[in-house]
Amino acid sequence: MKKRELTRDQKFFAESAWLLFDNKERILADPSMAHVPIDMQNCLAYFGSKAFEGATIGAYLEWWRGELGHRTDEQGEPFLVIQIAGSPLSGMNKCQIVKQNGEQGIVWLSRFPSTWKSFSHICQRYRESTYNGTIYTLEQVVLILRA
Repeated sequence: MKKRELTRDQKFFAESAWLLFDNKERILADPSMAHVPIDMQNCLAYFGSKAFEGATIGAYLEWWRGELGHRTDEQGEPFLVIQIAGSPLSGMNKCQIVKQNGEQGIVWLSRFPSTWKSFSHICQRYRESTYNGTIYTLEQVVLILRA
Protein backbone atom coordinates (compact mmCIF):
# COMPACT_ATOMS: atom_id res chain seq x y z
CA MET A 1 0.00 0.00 0.00
CA LYS A 2 1.25 3.46 -0.87
CA LYS A 3 1.23 6.22 1.68
CA ARG A 4 0.92 10.01 1.40
CA GLU A 5 3.50 12.24 3.04
CA LEU A 6 1.99 13.62 6.21
CA THR A 7 3.01 16.48 8.47
CA ARG A 8 4.17 15.70 12.01
CA ASP A 9 0.72 16.51 13.42
CA GLN A 10 -1.01 14.42 10.76
CA LYS A 11 1.32 11.49 11.48
CA PHE A 12 0.56 11.78 15.19
CA PHE A 13 -3.19 11.73 14.43
CA ALA A 14 -2.78 8.66 12.20
CA GLU A 15 -0.70 6.88 14.85
CA SER A 16 -3.27 7.75 17.54
CA ALA A 17 -6.41 6.98 15.51
CA TRP A 18 -7.12 3.55 17.03
CA LEU A 19 -6.44 4.78 20.58
CA LEU A 20 -8.95 7.56 19.95
CA PHE A 21 -11.44 5.12 18.41
CA ASP A 22 -11.12 2.71 21.34
CA ASN A 23 -11.92 5.60 23.72
CA LYS A 24 -14.65 7.20 21.60
CA GLU A 25 -17.37 7.27 24.27
CA ARG A 26 -15.08 8.96 26.78
CA ILE A 27 -13.91 11.54 24.23
CA LEU A 28 -17.39 12.29 22.88
CA ALA A 29 -18.63 12.86 26.43
CA ASP A 30 -15.98 15.57 26.98
CA PRO A 31 -16.32 18.63 24.69
CA SER A 32 -12.75 19.68 25.57
CA MET A 33 -11.56 16.50 23.83
CA ALA A 34 -14.25 16.20 21.15
CA HIS A 35 -13.64 19.70 19.78
CA VAL A 36 -9.89 19.31 19.17
CA PRO A 37 -9.34 20.36 15.55
CA ILE A 38 -7.75 17.86 13.16
CA ASP A 39 -6.07 19.11 9.98
CA MET A 40 -5.84 16.14 7.61
CA GLN A 41 -6.18 18.05 4.30
CA ASN A 42 -9.39 16.31 3.24
CA CYS A 43 -10.15 17.56 -0.26
CA LEU A 44 -12.70 17.26 -3.06
CA ALA A 45 -11.94 18.12 -6.67
CA TYR A 46 -13.64 21.38 -7.69
CA PHE A 47 -14.50 22.20 -4.05
CA GLY A 48 -11.21 22.01 -2.14
CA SER A 49 -11.31 21.42 1.60
CA LYS A 50 -14.28 23.67 2.47
CA ALA A 51 -16.68 20.71 2.92
CA PHE A 52 -14.48 19.39 5.72
CA GLU A 53 -13.84 22.57 7.71
CA GLY A 54 -14.68 21.81 11.30
CA ALA A 55 -13.04 18.37 11.31
CA THR A 56 -12.36 17.52 14.94
CA ILE A 57 -11.62 14.41 16.96
CA GLY A 58 -15.35 14.25 17.72
CA ALA A 59 -16.31 14.54 14.04
CA TYR A 60 -13.95 11.70 13.13
CA LEU A 61 -15.19 9.52 16.01
CA GLU A 62 -18.84 10.03 15.14
CA TRP A 63 -18.05 9.21 11.52
CA TRP A 64 -15.95 6.16 12.43
CA ARG A 65 -18.84 4.75 14.45
CA GLY A 66 -20.67 4.26 11.14
CA GLU A 67 -19.89 1.92 8.29
CA LEU A 68 -18.49 4.60 5.94
CA GLY A 69 -15.55 5.76 8.06
CA HIS A 70 -14.75 2.41 9.72
CA ARG A 71 -14.50 -0.38 7.17
CA THR A 72 -13.04 -3.80 6.54
CA ASP A 73 -10.64 -4.77 3.75
CA GLU A 74 -10.81 -7.90 1.55
CA GLN A 75 -9.01 -9.94 4.22
CA GLY A 76 -11.51 -8.90 6.89
CA GLU A 77 -9.07 -6.52 8.57
CA PRO A 78 -10.68 -3.33 9.94
CA PHE A 79 -9.41 0.11 8.99
CA LEU A 80 -10.26 3.74 9.70
CA VAL A 81 -10.44 6.35 6.94
CA ILE A 82 -8.28 9.25 8.09
CA GLN A 83 -8.14 11.39 4.94
CA ILE A 84 -10.58 11.85 2.05
CA ALA A 85 -9.49 12.90 -1.45
CA GLY A 86 -11.51 12.47 -4.60
CA SER A 87 -14.05 13.74 -7.09
CA PRO A 88 -17.63 14.24 -5.98
CA LEU A 89 -18.71 13.99 -9.63
CA SER A 90 -16.94 10.85 -10.88
CA GLY A 91 -16.50 9.13 -7.53
CA MET A 92 -12.82 8.50 -8.26
CA ASN A 93 -10.87 8.72 -5.02
CA LYS A 94 -7.69 7.89 -3.16
CA CYS A 95 -8.22 7.95 0.57
CA GLN A 96 -5.71 7.49 3.38
CA ILE A 97 -6.45 4.73 5.89
CA VAL A 98 -4.90 3.23 8.99
CA LYS A 99 -5.32 -0.40 10.04
CA GLN A 100 -5.39 -1.66 13.64
CA ASN A 101 -1.79 -2.85 13.32
CA GLY A 102 -0.74 0.73 12.46
CA GLU A 103 -0.18 0.08 8.76
CA GLN A 104 -1.21 3.08 6.67
CA GLY A 105 -1.98 3.32 3.01
CA ILE A 106 -4.03 4.73 0.16
CA VAL A 107 -7.17 2.90 -0.97
CA TRP A 108 -10.09 3.41 -3.33
CA LEU A 109 -13.37 3.56 -1.42
CA SER A 110 -16.68 2.32 -2.74
CA ARG A 111 -19.75 4.49 -2.07
CA PHE A 112 -17.59 7.61 -2.25
CA PRO A 113 -20.45 10.15 -2.57
CA SER A 114 -22.09 8.80 0.60
CA THR A 115 -18.70 8.64 2.29
CA TRP A 116 -17.66 12.24 1.80
CA LYS A 117 -21.17 13.62 2.35
CA SER A 118 -21.58 11.84 5.67
CA PHE A 119 -18.26 13.17 6.97
CA SER A 120 -18.96 16.65 5.62
CA HIS A 121 -22.32 16.81 7.46
CA ILE A 122 -20.69 15.84 10.75
CA CYS A 123 -17.90 18.40 10.23
CA GLN A 124 -20.53 21.06 9.55
CA ARG A 125 -22.23 20.32 12.88
CA TYR A 126 -18.93 20.74 14.73
CA ARG A 127 -18.10 23.90 12.74
CA GLU A 128 -21.45 25.41 13.74
CA SER A 129 -21.10 24.32 17.37
CA THR A 130 -21.17 27.05 19.98
CA TYR A 131 -18.82 25.34 22.45
CA ASN A 132 -16.65 28.07 24.00
CA GLY A 133 -14.83 26.15 26.71
CA THR A 134 -11.24 25.01 26.91
CA ILE A 135 -10.12 22.77 24.06
CA TYR A 136 -7.20 20.40 24.57
CA THR A 137 -4.56 19.67 21.96
CA LEU A 138 -4.37 16.25 20.35
CA GLU A 139 -1.20 15.56 22.34
CA GLN A 140 -3.01 16.38 25.62
CA VAL A 141 -5.91 14.07 24.72
CA VAL A 142 -3.53 11.19 23.99
CA LEU A 143 -1.67 11.79 27.28
CA ILE A 144 -4.96 11.78 29.21
CA LEU A 145 -6.06 8.54 27.54
CA ARG A 146 -2.74 6.82 28.21
CA ALA A 147 -2.65 7.87 31.89
